[in-house]
Amino acid sequence: MKKFLSVLVFFVVTVTFLSAAYATEYQLEQVVVVSRHNLRYSLKAGDDRGLLTLRGGEMETLMGQYFEARLRAQGLFPKNAQPSANEVRFYANSYQRTIATAKYFSAGAFPIANIPIEYHRALGQKDRVFLPPTDPAFTKKLSAEADWKKLLNDVRPAIATVERLSGEKFNPDDFYKMKLRTEAAEWETQGSVKKLNLAADGILMDYYDGKVSYSDAEMRDVAKISSLLINSNFDRPIGAKVFAAPMLAVISDELETPDRKFSFICGHDSNISNVLTALQVEEYTLPGTIEWRVPIASKIVIKKFRGSDGNEYARLSLVYPSTAQIVNREMLTLDNPPMKVLLKLRGLQTVDADGIYKLSDVLQRLSDARILDGRFIN
Repeated sequence: MKKFLSVLVFFVVTVTFLSAAYATEYQLEQVVVVSRHNLRYSLKAGDDRGLLTLRGGEMETLMGQYFEARLRAQGLFPKNAQPSANEVRFYANSYQRTIATAKYFSAGAFPIANIPIEYHRALGQKDRVFLPPTDPAFTKKLSAEADWKKLLNDVRPAIATVERLSGEKFNPDDFYKMKLRTEAAEWETQGSVKKLNLAADGILMDYYDGKVSYSDAEMRDVAKISSLLINSNFDRPIGAKVFAAPMLAVISDELETPDRKFSFICGHDSNISNVLTALQVEEYTLPGTIEWRVPIASKIVIKKFRGSDGNEYARLSLVYPSTAQIVNREMLTLDNPPMKVLLKLRGLQTVDADGIYKLSDVLQRLSDARILDGRFIN
C-alpha cells in the first residue's frame, strides 16, 4: 500500500511538473481599446458645455503614457515608436471631446508619431457607429423593456442626495416620461429628472476639477444620478444589442485586420455600457472609484495573444483612473497604474485561471451579440 501511494504521489508530482513546464505562454500581438472620453465641461457650462477640459486632456495624456510603458514592456512597440499607418488606428466620434481625447491619448502613447485622428462626420454631428439611429421596428420593444419603476426604487436615495446638494426638486411623474430620442438610439430625461441629471453632472465635474468637496457616499449618489440612463442600459439587453451593433462590428474588424497592432476607438459612456451588456459580461465591482459600472475615461481593453502552441487567444479588461488619481492629478505609471478589472463573458469557457479565452470564441461572441430575434443587426 505504501509503495502504491509513493508511486501515485510520484505520478501526480511528475504530471504537475510537466503541465507547468509545457503550459502555454502568450505573446501580445494586438490591443483594441474602446474608450469613454475624459473629463469634460459640465452640460450646464454654456458655450463650453461638453468640451474636453484641460484636466481631461492632461489625464488622458497620462493614460497614454501609461499604455506606452505597458505596451513597450510587453514587446508590442519599441521606445519612441513611429508605427506605420496600418499598424495603428485612432477613430473617434465627431465631437470635440472624443476627438481631443483620442489626440491627447495618442500624444502620450506615441509622442513623436503625429498620428491622425479619424472621424467621419462634420464636427458636432453624430457618427452612427457611436450613436446609431433608432430603428422603428425596435422602438416599441425597447420602450417595453425599460423598467422605470425598478430603476426609480434603486435610485431614490441618490435622488434625495442630489436634491439636498443642488436645491432641485424631484417630481416622480417625470420619471415615467423618459423616452428614446428619434435622431439617435439613446434615452433622454424629462422635466425635473432632466434638471436633477444636469445638476448632478455639474457637481460631479466640479468635484473632479477640485472645485467642490463632498463625502465619498454623497459623490457616489451624485455619480449615480449623473449617469442615470447609462447605468440603466445594463438592465436592457435588447436595447444594448441594437445600440452596440455598429461598434461590435468595428471591434471585430479591428481584431481581424492584418498587421494591426493597436486600435483606439473613442466614444461615450453609452458605448461602453452597451458593448459590455451586449457581450454578456458578468457582473463586476470597481475598486477606487465613486462611479458605478462606467467610470470617467474608462476603457474596454481587448488584448490578442499568440500562444506558444500557435493558437490565438484574447483577454478583456476594464481600465480606468481612480477617483483619487483624477482629483490629485497623479501620474499614471507602472508603479502607480490605473485601476484594472478583469472582464468575464457569461457562459464562455476560459483556457486558464487568468481570464484567457480562445480568440475564435471571443469573435463568435462579438458576432452572436449582433443577432436579435433571428435578425443580424448591422
